[in-house]
Amino acid sequence: MLTIYGFNSFNPFKVVATAEELGLDYDYKFVNLGKQENTTAAYAGKHPFGKVPALEHDGHCIAESAAICRYLARISDNKLYSSAPAKAAEIDSILDIMNIHIGRWMANYFWQEIVCPTYFDKAPDQDVLAEAKGWLDKQLPAIEQRLSENQFICGDEITLADPFTLAYFMIKEQTSIDISAYPGIERWYAEMLARPAIQKANKVVYNAQ
Repeated sequence: MLTIYGFNSFNPFKVVATAEELGLDYDYKFVNLGKQENTTAAYAGKHPFGKVPALEHDGHCIAESAAICRYLARISDNKLYSSAPAKAAEIDSILDIMNIHIGRWMANYFWQEIVCPTYFDKAPDQDVLAEAKGWLDKQLPAIEQRLSENQFICGDEITLADPFTLAYFMIKEQTSIDISAYPGIERWYAEMLARPAIQKANKVVYNAQ
């Protein structure tokens, strides 16, 4: 049995959305970060830094969303991934771009506009948000170009890159991130949200408590 440990946030959503798109059976365990359940003895060993998501399968624990998503694809005969090195590298590059670049700036919005006011009674830092917007203005056109030419990010079939990237873009529902200048992204975003697997993942992650 696959066990996914998560919270109501975008990183666990990547994993659950991937599992749903792959049609995998899994058990979802909600880890209440607000109550510091990630620091308890019960959660020890699931993630080296006590974070979410984490995956437990056949006695092994796997940390970090990109690694987990690739693992789920590999145990599903590379569905959503590829056994061809060049195609796998293309998908991996999008995961890295989202983790290191675009996703970093979107996560700043989440931290400043959601986490700081909710958990630290602290107003968003407008300088941080301005920097994030500046970088997104430079980097989002790369995703827009892909989605203006293809139905999905890496071509005409859905891959790991799509639910993984979608998780970051969904931050806009709670923050001031604006994608209205990118019609290709907006088209893809609406189509992804309409997928049954994504709707199920949305309920699993964001309704958990």
